[in-house]
Amino acid sequence: MFEELPSLCPVQFFGISADCHFLTKGSLKADRSMLLPSTGDLLDEDTFADVYVAWNFEKLAFLIDVKMPFAEINETDLRKGDSVELFIDTRDLKSKGTVSKFCHHFVFYPAAIQGFYGREVTRFRGEDVHRLCHPEDLLVTPKISARSYAMAIEIPATTLTGFDPMNFPRLGFTYRINRAGGRAQHFAVSSDEYVIEQHPATWGTLKLIEKGQ
Repeated sequence: MFEELPSLCPVQFFGISADCHFLTKGSLKADRSMLLPSTGDLLDEDTFADVYVAWNFEKLAFLIDVKMPFAEINETDLRKGDSVELFIDTRDLKSKGTVSKFCHHFVFYPAAIQGFYGREVTRFRGEDVHRLCHPEDLLVTPKISARSYAMAIEIPATTLTGFDPMNFPRLGFTYRINRAGGRAQHFAVSSDEYVIEQHPATWGTLKLIEKGQ
């Protein structure tokens, strides 16, 4: 009987949260204080990328450092190539079962597709929606070497519906880092367990830490 039950990843029984520190000026660097913890052991998957994150009132900043060579991008199925997906809920609504207007799904590539390195691809299932941002509003700086690649990403606050750190100092958050020919890396929740783009209540939480805290 028990052998017939599906296996459950232990991370699903806990709420995963991490601090997101204030970015005082300039661009985000590979500072250990800005590094998100890996949940690879909890999700039973390889950790092949470091993810740094910071915020201020103008933007969310990410630095994705992938410890593998850039292989390829896939324009028809983003998950079959090298790409980074970021999922953000500006109100961290764990009680809401569907995607709301506060939810955002972005995808970023190490190489440009139709002239852009990133775009918003949020899919809503009801009338609680927002207008998708234009790809030119997303700032992406890729850096590719023989053995690795990195992407510096800035998402302006103006593209994030409901972003209000003074009144809502936390974000629902997860990511999916896809690689050609291999399993993806996630934060807090795995695609093997959920269709994560449709279930924001399963995402982790970023606590927005203000300067001096």
